[in-house]
Parts: sequence; structure tokens; C-alpha cells
Amino acid sequence: MSERIDKLVPELFLDGPAEYLAGAVAEKIAAVPQWAEIFGDSIDAYQRDDYGMRQLPALRIYNLSYVKEFDSWFINGDLYLDVILPASIRRSELELLPDRMCAALLQQFRRPSFFSDVEAMVPGLNELGKTFSAEKGLAFQFGQDQEQIVPMAQIRANFRVDLREWDAYLEREGRTKDDPFERTLKELRRIVSSIQAANDDGSIELEVGIDQAI
Repeated sequence: MSERIDKLVPELFLDGPAEYLAGAVAEKIAAVPQWAEIFGDSIDAYQRDDYGMRQLPALRIYNLSYVKEFDSWFINGDLYLDVILPASIRRSELELLPDRMCAALLQQFRRPSFFSDVEAMVPGLNELGKTFSAEKGLAFQFGQDQEQIVPMAQIRANFRVDLREWDAYLEREGRTKDDPFERTLKELRRIVSSIQAANDDGSIELEVGIDQAI
């Protein structure tokens, strides 16, 4: 059993559209100076839960599920964005800070340039943040015994990916829809070329064609 578990490594597979999307959104948000100033290195493209107090505030971005209907070319799902705040914030800021963070992230998703940048990184991205909801009064538990509780706001932003474009991306990566787990090259069957013999003045004196089966 342990030998099979050892084979569960990411290199065997290609990340799916949702994983690509979480990474792209995290990268583009981290590239905004204001967000980088607030969260520093604590912008993560997965559901991280091992933060220390000194790493807060933090922003984690991830997907839990998505749906593809049997006759559709699209997958639909939600990205979660968790804004985890430090325990040291003042009581007067418990409502103010989540309000401002959620409003600022809404504006981030409404930026046309943000969608364009993420779309360029995620093949087939069709919608992002068309529906957007926020819960501001949540709490995040962490620590060895999960006894430490800090304020958290959670945002859900929808996404839709066109799998026809995703399949084209697989092809560009040397994979196929039928065989997505390893790079595939078509069998090389023939070499077709030609050799030209030229005079000193550049004129062609002789041309020999080559069509060689291998």
C-alpha cells in the first residue's frame, strides 16, 4: 500500500483548470503593490491552514469543487478567497477591516485588466467573478490544538472554463484529451528534405530531393 501512496506525486499529472486558476489569481493579486503590502508572502494558492500569528494577515485562494454537465463543454465552480486577519486587531476594526477587504477584492475582480491577465494564463477561462458573494463574520482556527481563533472573511467568486480550449492547451503541451497523463509525440515515419548545389554566383546547378522512410 505504501508503494502506491508513494506514487501520488503531482508530476504524474497535469493540474486541472481550477488549480491553474487559483494559482493565476494568487499571482496576479500578489503583483498589485497594495495587496503585497498588506499580505506580504502570505498569499497562497491552496487551502493552507498552518499559518503562524506573525504570518497574518493572510489570503488563501482555492477551489473545493466544480461541475461539468454531461452534454456541456464547460466546467463551472467557485473560487474561495479567505482573508484571515490577526487576533490583535482592535474591536472597533472587527467590522471595518472585513468590510474594506471584501470591497477591495470586489473591485479587484471587476478590473477588466485583471480578467484579461488571468485569462491569458488559464486556457479556456470564460467567466471569473460574474457572481461574487462575501461573508464577513467568520473565524479561522489554527494552532496545534486549533484553539486559537482569529477573524476571517470569505469570498466566493464563480468561474467557468471552456474545455474545448483546455483540450487545445493539452495538445500544445504534447498531451491529448485521450492521453492526458504523459507527453505524446506522433511517430516519426519519414524525413523529407532537399540538397542544393550552388555555383559561386549563387545560381542553383543541381537539386536532389530526399524522401527517406525510417
